[in-house]
Amino acid sequence: MAAGGGTPTAPGPRASDQRSPGTTFAYPGLLYPRVTDARPPTAAAPVGTGPAPAVPVADTPDSPDQAGGPARPAGPARPDGLDTTDGSAGRLRKFRPDIEGLRAVAVILVVLGHSGLALPGGFVGVDVFFVISGFLITRQLITERSARGRISLAGFYARRARRIVPAATVVIVATMLGAWRWVSPLRIHSTGVDAALSAVSAINIRLAQAGTDYLRAEGPPSPFQHFWSLAVEEQFYAVWPLLLVVTAALVGPARRRRTGPVAVLLLVVVVASLTLSAVLTPRSAPWAYFGSHTRAWELALGALVALGAPRLGRLRPALSAQLTWLGLAGILVAACVFGEDTLYPGLVAVLPVAGSALVIAGGCAAPRRGAELLLRRRPCQLVGRVSYSWYLWHWPVLVLWPLASGEPLRTGEKLAAIALSLVLAVLTYHLVENPIRRRPVLARRPALGLGLGLVSSGAAVLVALLVAQAAALPTGGPTATTSLAAAVGATVGPGPLSPDGPAASGADPAGTGAVTVRSAALTGLIERSLDLGDLPGGLRPSLEQAPNDYKSNRCYTSITSGTPTDCVYGDPQGRRTVVLFGDSHANQWFNAMNEVSRRNGWRLVPYTKGGCPPADYPNFVLETLKRVYTECNTWRADVLGRIRALSPDLVVIGSEARTEAIRVGPGGMTKVVRDLRSTGAKVVLIEDTPYPGFDVPDCLARNPTNVRRCIVRVAGAKLTEPQRAIEIRGAAAGGAMLVDPVPWLCTKDECPPIIGDTIVYYDKSHITGTYSTALASYLGPALVRLAG
Repeated sequence: MAAGGGTPTAPGPRASDQRSPGTTFAYPGLLYPRVTDARPPTAAAPVGTGPAPAVPVADTPDSPDQAGGPARPAGPARPDGLDTTDGSAGRLRKFRPDIEGLRAVAVILVVLGHSGLALPGGFVGVDVFFVISGFLITRQLITERSARGRISLAGFYARRARRIVPAATVVIVATMLGAWRWVSPLRIHSTGVDAALSAVSAINIRLAQAGTDYLRAEGPPSPFQHFWSLAVEEQFYAVWPLLLVVTAALVGPARRRRTGPVAVLLLVVVVASLTLSAVLTPRSAPWAYFGSHTRAWELALGALVALGAPRLGRLRPALSAQLTWLGLAGILVAACVFGEDTLYPGLVAVLPVAGSALVIAGGCAAPRRGAELLLRRRPCQLVGRVSYSWYLWHWPVLVLWPLASGEPLRTGEKLAAIALSLVLAVLTYHLVENPIRRRPVLARRPALGLGLGLVSSGAAVLVALLVAQAAALPTGGPTATTSLAAAVGATVGPGPLSPDGPAASGADPAGTGAVTVRSAALTGLIERSLDLGDLPGGLRPSLEQAPNDYKSNRCYTSITSGTPTDCVYGDPQGRRTVVLFGDSHANQWFNAMNEVSRRNGWRLVPYTKGGCPPADYPNFVLETLKRVYTECNTWRADVLGRIRALSPDLVVIGSEARTEAIRVGPGGMTKVVRDLRSTGAKVVLIEDTPYPGFDVPDCLARNPTNVRRCIVRVAGAKLTEPQRAIEIRGAAAGGAMLVDPVPWLCTKDECPPIIGDTIVYYDKSHITGTYSTALASYLGPALVRLAG
C-alpha cells in the first residue's frame, strides 16, 4: 500500500479537508534508544550529552553513559556472544551516531512523503524505524539478561512507558483540542475514538478495518492515523520480552547465555511474518500494511542483527563500510522509486528493511569510511535527537492546517507546516521527553514508571472521549424550507407510477437519447435550494444520520467477498421480476427501485457490490485493495449466471463512470448489455450521477451558516468527462435504454447539497437513501415508459 496525493493521506498520504488519504501512511513509530558499540564517542556526540534516543536501550537509560553501566576495558569476547567491543578500536562505544543519523534520514523521508513535497516512497521511513527498534531493544534485553541473569519485565515496560507515553499524550491531547476547533463536528466522535485507540496502541486495527470498507476507505484522514506503527511496535513488544523469558526457561541455566535458541526463534518469526506479508498484501493491502503480524519480521530482523553484533563488529573495515553505503542506497532508492501504485509492504519491503539492517550491521565495526561519515554530521544528529517528537507532531499539523485555513496546502504552506511541527518537536523534547526520561526516581522505581504510563494514557483517553461528547453537531436553524416530500407528493399520488402521470417526459439535453422525467415543482425547488444560506430545520436525514443513509439493501456485497446474496424486495409476490445490477452507484438507486417495485407490483432482486463495475474491464485494479479486483470478476460471473436463471423482465444497471472505460473503450459495457439482453430482459442504464469530490455532510457540518460553500459545480462533477460518454455509448450500442438523472439533482450549472429539506449526498459520490426514495416518483415513470 502506498502514498496518495495531496497533503497526508494514507501510505505516504497527502491530505486536505476534502480529500482522503489513501489507505497508507508511514510513521516512524517509536524512536529508538541509543546503543552501545565499540568506539569512543565522537565530538558531535559526547558521552552522556549526545543525541537522545526516543526510546531507552539501556537498562538504566537515565544513567550518564546511556548504556546500562560504566564503560568496561577492552577484553575478549564474552561467552554469551554479547561482546560490545569494537574489533578495531578495542574500546566501548557509548553511542552510535550512525543510528541517530539513520533516525534523521527515516523521519525526513516520512515527513517529505506525507507532505507531498518530494519522495513518493517516503513511507519506507517507517520500515527503517522498525529495524532500528528491533536492534536496539533486543540489544538492551539480551545485555540485561547476560549481566543480571534475568530480564526484568516490570523494568522493561516501565522504561517504555516513561519514554513513549508522555510525549504521545501531549500530542494526543493537543491534537484532540485542535480537532474540536477545526475538524468537522460530524467526524469529531470518530476522531475521539481514533485518539483513544492511539493512546492504548490499538489504532492500527481500526485503520485496517476501515481500509477494507469501500464506502469508508476514502473518508478524510484522521489526525491520529500515524499512531498505527506505534501500535504495531507496542503489540510486538508486549510479546517479545515474554518470548525471551520463556526461551531462557526452556533451554535451562547452562545454555541461557547462548544466543542460538533466540536466533532460531527470530528466524521463525522473520520467515512466518514475511510470508504472511507476501501472501496478504495482494489480497488485503490494509491488513498487510497496518497489521503487526505482517510487520513483525522487520523488528525481528533488527533483533537478529543485534544478536550478531559482536561478530559483525569484527568485520574488515572495507567490507563493513561497503555494507553501510549499500544499505543507505537501498533505503533512498526505495523512497524515490516506490509510490502510491506500489503494492506494499509485501516482498518489495525487503529493499528498505534489508537496507536498514545493512547500515546497522556494517556500523557495528565502526568503519572510518562508512555511511557514518554522513550520518554523524551535526544536522543529522540534531534531527535524529528530536525525531520521535517530530513524527508525532508532523502529521496532525499537516492534517489540521488545511482544515483551519479552509484551503488545501500549497508548497509554501507545506514548508511552514513542517517547520511548525519541528518547532513543536523541539519544545516537546526539551520540556517533556528529556525531563521525564532523566528523572532518577522513575528510573529507580519501575512501579512509578508504569504508573506514569497508565495515568498518562488514561488521561489521553479521557480527554478524547470528553471532547468527542462535548462537540455539538449542527441540527439546522429554526427556519423551515419547502419539504421535498411535499413537492413530490403535490404531483405524484400513492398509486402505481404511470408513464403518463403529472411529470412530463422528454429526451435529455445532453443529446444521448436518454429519457428523463421532469417536474416543474422539483425543478423550481432545486433552483430555490441553491439560495439556501443556513441549514434548514427538519433536515432529512439529519447530519448525524446522513453518512450511514445507504444501508437499506441488506444484500449489498462487500469488496472482500466474491459471492452474491439472493434477496427479494419490492413485491415478493409480483408477476414481473426486475434486477438491479452494478456497483455502489447502482446501489444508491436501491431505495428508489424498491419503492418503484413495491408500487408497481414488481419483484426486485438486487445484485450490487462495492467498487465492482458491471462492465468487464480486464485487470481492473481497485484502489482500495491496491490490486486486481479478482472478487469482482468472480462475483460478476456468478451474478450473470443467476440472472440467466431468473429470466427477469427488466435489468436496471448503475455504474460509476470509471477511467477504465477510456482504456477498454465502449466494448466492455456493450458486451454486458448484450449478455443481459440475451436472457430476454429489457436493459436500462441509469447514467451516472454528479460527483461532488468532497464529503458533502462534512462540508455542511463545517458551514452550517453558509450552505452555498457546499454547492457542487456541474463543470467539476465529472459529467463531461470522456469515461461517462464512453459507458453511455457502449450501453446504447448494446441495446440498453437510458435514463438521465441529472435534472433531478442539478440546474444547468450547479447542484445544491440540500434540496428542500433533504440532504442529497451521504459522502463525496453517492446520493442518500432518503433522496433516492423521493426520486422513485420520477424514476418509476421513466422505467414504466421504457420497459412497458
